[in-house]
Formats: sequence, structure tokens, C-alpha cells
Amino acid sequence: MGIIGASGYGGGELIRLLKAHPGVELVGFSSRKHEGKPLSAAWPQLWDEGLFATLEEVLGRAEVVFLALPNGLAMELAPRALEEGSRVIDLSGDFRLPPEVYESWYGIPHKSPGLYREAVYGLPELHREELGGARLVANPGCYVTATTLALAPLAAEGVLQGAFVVGLSGVSGAGRGGEGTFFAEVNENLRPYRVGGTHRHIPEMERNLGRLVAQGPRVKTHGPVGEVRLSFVPHLVPMTRGILVTVEAEVDGDWNQGTLDELYGDFYVGEPFVRVLREALPETKGTYASNRVDVKPLYEARTGRVMVFAALDNLVKGMAGQAVQNLNLMLGLPEETALPKEGLWP
Repeated sequence: MGIIGASGYGGGELIRLLKAHPGVELVGFSSRKHEGKPLSAAWPQLWDEGLFATLEEVLGRAEVVFLALPNGLAMELAPRALEEGSRVIDLSGDFRLPPEVYESWYGIPHKSPGLYREAVYGLPELHREELGGARLVANPGCYVTATTLALAPLAAEGVLQGAFVVGLSGVSGAGRGGEGTFFAEVNENLRPYRVGGTHRHIPEMERNLGRLVAQGPRVKTHGPVGEVRLSFVPHLVPMTRGILVTVEAEVDGDWNQGTLDELYGDFYVGEPFVRVLREALPETKGTYASNRVDVKPLYEARTGRVMVFAALDNLVKGMAGQAVQNLNLMLGLPEETALPKEGLWP
């Protein structure tokens, strides 16, 4: 295994998980900023004497390459890695959307439009069968994973019309460094951002749920897509990691708590990393450092509204852990290998 972009938060979490994976060997990790330096230069918590390698060294050694890079860079490197015989798991947004949709939301010309048709969307709960043997996987991010899994049962049932989603994210979701995430600006502060239907994850959420509306529970990455409209309001929270989404769903039909519990319980039965809560509500501390998603549907009897709550760790199930889950499925390994189900508390 090789990691390109190993000095970012996603890359560091990948190193931590892969070092404990009994079925793979981490043969190289690269970072333009830290090339030639020891791993501890970027990650003092990891005990490893290895050095950050060059991009060429990682591509030459690894059978599977994780691209933990900013948007726009993976589309340039993925073709090269595939040509050299490596399989690719991309943690950016470069292969999650059709090129024309990607360009309109990300503002970046897509340089590898042909590869989009090959990429498998890496949300295992919906695309498990497609991931076996895949050469290129588009690994979804944290907000999208939480929102999609919160609403998937309703969408697959064909009753979801739309939703209002409030998302709260820890600061690590914004990446390692940058204006707006400094301690003095984040501490003791809570703020919304990219509101008014401008957040680039909106089309990805809508396509995921639209696939379920059109195809039912067994969706295909490039199959038909129905229409689902979402309003999404993300907030930056002064905590290190974690995602919590609160969703008000627009649904057809008559519902009560019993029918919601039955729908969600049946949909996620046997899923190793989705826990449907019956009494408690999801909270970020409950999934901290785990690959688990906690989901709770709630019928609000006073208003007749259907609410759904979901929590996950943005760096694990929302990023690196999901990438390792996809790796396991790609290689035919037990899906749960090296992935923690239980969080850290306190």
C-alpha cells in the first residue's frame, strides 16, 4: 500500500490504520512538504523510523495507492497510477461526480473525464458488490456519508421528497491549516458557512439519494438517478473531530416511531458499521476514532415531522476508515479488518 499526500489529516489517519492492518504492507508514503524527512516530522504520535518518500518511489512500490490530496490533483495522478498497474482509492472529490457537474460546483476543469465512468463510488453500505475488484474508487467524504446514511432507508423506500440538513463539523474536516481554522478564530465560536445552496457536497448528496429513489437498495454507481432536493447548512464547531447531522425529511405517507424503527432496522440489518439507535440520540463523542455511524430516526408526533440524526468521526468513517473499508472489499479481505467499531470515551 502507498499513500500520496500523507501529511494531511486523512493521510495521517490512513497510516495509523494501515500500520495495524494484518493483511497489507505499507510500502511508502509521500508528502511534498516533508519529502526525505522522518514520519515524526508530520506525525509525532506515530512510532515509525520511515522517511517520507518521493512520489515516484510510492508509485513504483505500491499495488494500491491512496490519493489523500486536495481536489484537482487526484485527476492528474490517478491515470498515471493506473497505467503503472496500481489500483487507486481517491479521497478527494475528483471522481465522485460527472465531470460537467464537478466543474460547475468545484470550479476546476476536469482533466480525466473518461475515468469517471470507471470509478466505483465507495460507500460500502450501498455499493458493496461493485467494490470487489474495482480499479478506481471514489471515496466519499464526511458530510455526504452521514447525510446519505441518515436518509438512505427513506430514499430506497421511495418516500423521500427532500430534506433540510443541518451539519456540524469538527475543525479537522477543514484540513490541516488555513485561514478561518486558527485557534483564536475557532475557539469559543460557532458559525455557519457556505450556506444558500452553495456547498459543493450538495450535488453528491442529492445524487446518492436520487439513485436510491430510482433504483432501490441495490444501486449502481452509474445507474439511473431520480430527483431529490436538499437544503444544507453546515457549521464549524470548536472541536477537533466529529460530524453530526440533524435532518428534517420531507416524506410521503403516514409514519410513526414504530414504522420508522422497523424501516431503519431492516435496511441496516447486518451492516457492520451502522448502528441504529432505539432510545439514545447520536453524539460525536460516541463515534470518536471509530469507523461506526450512529443513526436515529425520530417521529415528532406533535408536528408529524420525520427527523433523522446521524453521527460519525469525520477522519475515520468520514475519510480514512471508509477508504480502508473499501480497500478490504476491493481485495476480498474481511470488511471489518483493522477498523474499530468502538469509539474512545471520554
